[in-house]
Amino acid sequence: MSEKRDLWVPAVLGLAGIGLFVLNLAEGSVWAGVVALVLGLGGAIACLPIRLKRGQRRLVGFGLGIALMLVPTVPGASAHAATTAAWVILGLAFAFPLSGLTQSVRAVLLGGAGLFAILGLLAAVGILPKTLVWLFLAGAFHLAAQVFNARPRAEPEPPPGPRVCLMGGSFDPFHHGHRLLAEAALRVVDRLLVVPAGQAPHKREDAAREPTPFHHRVAMARLGVERLPRTEVLELEGRRSGPSYTVDTLDVIRRSYPQGTRFLLLVGADMYQDLPNWKDWERILDSVTLLVAARPGWDLDVPPEFESRNVPMERLETPLVDVSSTGIRADVHAGKALGDRVSPAVQAYLRDHELYLEDTP
Repeated sequence: MSEKRDLWVPAVLGLAGIGLFVLNLAEGSVWAGVVALVLGLGGAIACLPIRLKRGQRRLVGFGLGIALMLVPTVPGASAHAATTAAWVILGLAFAFPLSGLTQSVRAVLLGGAGLFAILGLLAAVGILPKTLVWLFLAGAFHLAAQVFNARPRAEPEPPPGPRVCLMGGSFDPFHHGHRLLAEAALRVVDRLLVVPAGQAPHKREDAAREPTPFHHRVAMARLGVERLPRTEVLELEGRRSGPSYTVDTLDVIRRSYPQGTRFLLLVGADMYQDLPNWKDWERILDSVTLLVAARPGWDLDVPPEFESRNVPMERLETPLVDVSSTGIRADVHAGKALGDRVSPAVQAYLRDHELYLEDTP
């Protein structure tokens, strides 16, 4: 048994079987004693697999059924065959409930329960032998209970899984605005995945510029999220050729997490407005909740394409910081100070690797 509290069911059955065996021997009812002993000890032994496979509730039902079948073996109980059969039929309803019955079979059993109830009523008023009253009523209860036990049940909803947020971008470089977004997201999610793009398909304003090599942007992202809890920088988009489409990245990441994980996609207000232009954007919305952060100069008006859909969206409250990677690259190229727009670690990385000096921002 997995829990000590479960031991009371087999203990009661075993003790009842042994006790009734001894009492029946004292009364001279050997066969009744043997039946009680077999039912009690057999039921106690059967409790272990029932508990392991079916659970505590099913175990209690089985124990109650065996206990009802033991009633006719109590010394002094009615020895009438119909009464004995009634107790056995009642016990079977609890000990061995049916499941998975079709609608038509359940309808037949329900009709049988009604028929037995009518027969019991006729026996009660004397039209049929009164000795059969409890047998008919037990049959009606048995069939009704089986119909009830075999009713269709809705599958239980899986417990809600962790909220995992994807934060994508070029991160060329990772700056203070990115850090604030990550900190805000971590207040409402359980885990944050920072995903540098291999080749971002949405950077139309930078079409004339080649992005900084992927390994540099990954390194700067890792430096930018230092000391943030529950945060991981992923390199998976650097392993694929061609544009880094969000729908493909989501497919890969979902396979790495257990069923029930709730995924969120962190986007700025500008990307929120542009999302209907993304590849397979409807499939994206079927698998994630949008976590939308405000950006300077942008509002959160719903795109026209979303008006006929129930788009799952949460607003992310975060300070509005007007920092851009383009401006940072231009200032590095011009030799200007960056201030606190990037972390000291990222600034040191830019100096050590001489990034953006020869670059056209």
